[in-house]
Amino acid sequence: MRLTSAAILLVSLMLQAAAAPTTEHWSAASKTATGITGDIELSPTALVAAGKTFPLSVAADVDAFGTNQGPKPARLLQVTRAFNPVLLHGNTLCSPAARWIAVYRSAAGKELTMAVFSGKTQPRGEDDPSLCATYFYER
Repeated sequence: MRLTSAAILLVSLMLQAAAAPTTEHWSAASKTATGITGDIELSPTALVAAGKTFPLSVAADVDAFGTNQGPKPARLLQVTRAFNPVLLHGNTLCSPAARWIAVYRSAAGKELTMAVFSGKTQPRGEDDPSLCATYFYER
């Protein structure tokens, strides 16, 4: 019976680990990122910037998000709670509060762009009028 209980516990722990969202560490690589967010931790459920946690949910994975470099595959994240804390140097992530975050990678996944939007509707690209700021990170 102990072997069966141990096996069930092991399988349960493996399933929990597989279901847990992966958190990625990104180092600030632009003046905007360095001055406002610093390094970040990003997962499908949260953005941690300057010690503040923004709750997120995945809204969509899109094949052609409009960027300054042309369409790119991106993940659109919705900020799930109105939240606009002061980050580094008295700055905020977005003003008014961020509602959407689009993230996409470049340089074989070693660079991350994070575009932040304040609009009520899901943005289709960086040319959206509700764009607050674009932040660049690397690892």
